[in-house]
Amino acid sequence: MVTPAQARRWGMPLALLALLLLGAGLRFHALDARSLWLDEAFSVWLARHPLLEMWGWILRIDQHPPLYYTLLHAWQGLTGEDEVAVRALSALASTLTLPLFYAFSRRVSRDPVTALLATLLLAVSPFHVAVAQEARMYSLLALAVMATLFFLAPLLDPGAQPPRGWRRLVPWLGLSASQAGVMLTHHTGALFFPLALNLPILTALASRRGRSQLPPGFARSWLRSQLLALLLWSPWAVPAWLQTTGVLREFWIPPVTWEGLWRAARTFSFAYLPDNSPWINPALLVWLLLLGLGVGRLGRSLWTWLLLSLFLTPILGEIGVSFLVRPIFHQRSLIGATLPAILLVALGLGRLRPRPLLLGVLAGILALNGLGLARFYRAPEREAWDDVAAFLAQEAEPDALILFNAGWTQLPFEYYFRETPRAGQVTLHGLPVDPFADGRLEPKMTPEALPRLRRLVQGRERVWLVYSHEWYTDPQELIRQELTRLLGPPREWRFQGVRVLIFGSHP
Repeated sequence: MVTPAQARRWGMPLALLALLLLGAGLRFHALDARSLWLDEAFSVWLARHPLLEMWGWILRIDQHPPLYYTLLHAWQGLTGEDEVAVRALSALASTLTLPLFYAFSRRVSRDPVTALLATLLLAVSPFHVAVAQEARMYSLLALAVMATLFFLAPLLDPGAQPPRGWRRLVPWLGLSASQAGVMLTHHTGALFFPLALNLPILTALASRRGRSQLPPGFARSWLRSQLLALLLWSPWAVPAWLQTTGVLREFWIPPVTWEGLWRAARTFSFAYLPDNSPWINPALLVWLLLLGLGVGRLGRSLWTWLLLSLFLTPILGEIGVSFLVRPIFHQRSLIGATLPAILLVALGLGRLRPRPLLLGVLAGILALNGLGLARFYRAPEREAWDDVAAFLAQEAEPDALILFNAGWTQLPFEYYFRETPRAGQVTLHGLPVDPFADGRLEPKMTPEALPRLRRLVQGRERVWLVYSHEWYTDPQELIRQELTRLLGPPREWRFQGVRVLIFGSHP
């Protein structure tokens, strides 16, 4: 028979284990339910190259640091390239974030129940689950942010007993390595995450009251940790500058609008709710009120300013750069900022009294997250490249010419088409150039590229065109107009995120 003392002793570990299993199940569930979309196929294509060649491609045509692609390169070598395999790396990174988040939340709140609440909210977050099911770097970014905070938490506790000998270096080295990991995963992390960390800590070190909240000798150790993180990141400093200048010249992200900011707030709190749901605005208001209550619960402690800085600095930083320089505000790049916000919401929940009110609000949050998760799993895929490849494998003649309005859209098509009987029998070409032939990731179609199009179709009675992301790469539909002029009006088939057109004598 289990005694009350044993129940209390084992209750928390079992509850945490249940949350970890829940979070893992949500993240690994139905990883192959959707076709790889464009950015995921690009990740797989990059990671397929030998390391040095891959890093060269990253520098020439991509806007991200190399850490995620390097890990994916090793991962693909072990697991293969099917949808489940390549997405499992992100799902694993997101799952590993959960126990670190619990440990961090428990140290900050000094309350295991609040830490469990925070971990529950993170486990069922539709935003985090959706990001965990993409072969992109954003789940790794959240894990690196969380690892940094995990190592930082005991270092900020003046009452903690420091380990002796070489073990006292472990949290400092872990802090530096994790922070460098953030910086080597995403460039906004390289800019805004160190700023978000250092603003409250350096402010505390500059005041007598702030220094009293820190352990003895913290200032010198902190400076060393920041220098080490910078040193670990420094091999990518020059490439980062070159990539940044490329983004400043031209990038696809649209300008920031109030509607876009409101949608971002919805995504961070209750993603995938219906747009016409009457619960959206009230739920967002409750979420913000709970966040405010969480700030009040911590009071004027260093943790209050640190959590607020980690939440607000990246968001305000991206908004500021978007207004002053060029748009870079991107929801997924801000995934690390949602972690302190979720903890503050959990802290706010813990302040609710009486207990039925707390349980009622928590039930409402979980119900809305459950609805968001259900809608996410049922949502249509971004781009149905598997269907497009299967369609053309059946309909295209063996010597067919298949054109793509953007060369890089060949990557997801070829990912699926290579497994069909038509692979190697048809001719594929991208426009205005073949993929990355001119060293650009997303070249736009211009009138100057039309002579090449005419040369490609010369002597052809019919030509297939795969049209996707044309709003960016061919906004004037120059390709369609020229092919219509040369071969006559097309017949068209529509797939999710992709159109397939045939010009000339229709089969």
